[in-house]
Parts: sequence; C-alpha cells; structure tokens
Amino acid sequence: MVNYTNRVMMALESCMGHEIARPDRQERAAISTHFEALGFPGCIGLVDGTLVKLSQRPRDDGETYFDCKSNYSLNVQVICDQNKRVIYFFAGMLGSCHELTCLRRSGLWRRLNSAQLFDSGQYLLGE
Repeated sequence: MVNYTNRVMMALESCMGHEIARPDRQERAAISTHFEALGFPGCIGLVDGTLVKLSQRPRDDGETYFDCKSNYSLNVQVICDQNKRVIYFFAGMLGSCHELTCLRRSGLWRRLNSAQLFDSGQYLLGE
C-alpha cells in the first residue's frame, strides 16, 4: 500500500508547474474579482481538507492513520480557484491529524504572508 501511496504522490507532484500552478498576480486579481461579486472582496481561493481513504490499515504505525470517520486515511489540503482548478495541495499527513494541524504543517502555512501567494488584502476562504 505504501508503494501505491507513493505512486499517487509522485503523480501529483509531476503535475506541479503545468497542471497545478499557483496563480500569478494577474490571475489572483481575476480570481479576486470573481469572489468580490459573491461578497468576498480580496478572496483568491478556497481551502479545505479531505481524507483520502486507504484500502487497508498500514502495517507500520497503522493506528496513526485511523481517522475520525473510523477509516485509515491520509489527510490532504487543497486550494481551488473560482473554476475549481487546484492551485495548491499538500498531501501525506496522517488521517488522525486534524485539518488545522495539517494546514499549519504545510508549506502553505509558512508562506501565508509572503508576496509569493498574496498581495495586500488578499486571503483564502475556508471552513
């Protein structure tokens, strides 16, 4: 199972740069315009976490993959734009990890206030 998980992660990583790309300043402005019309001025994306169910309990440290829905899983954080296009993801956290903890451990969290992701007044909307 670890082999399959690694293969999926490698496939996702191979999409970075051409399939999954962070929006540039111009694209962020267009996204923000869309969300402003919906009452969220400055919003440049939607962030949420999801659990990706594993087919069986991992052999090593299996209990750490056990999630709140009584499944073995990985926690994945995803940011989408107004067209549901994935613009960022962070995968691989254990299913037992709370969404907010996963977000705080992601590379995204470390760059939240950087010019790479946001211009002044821009933010992500999440639950």
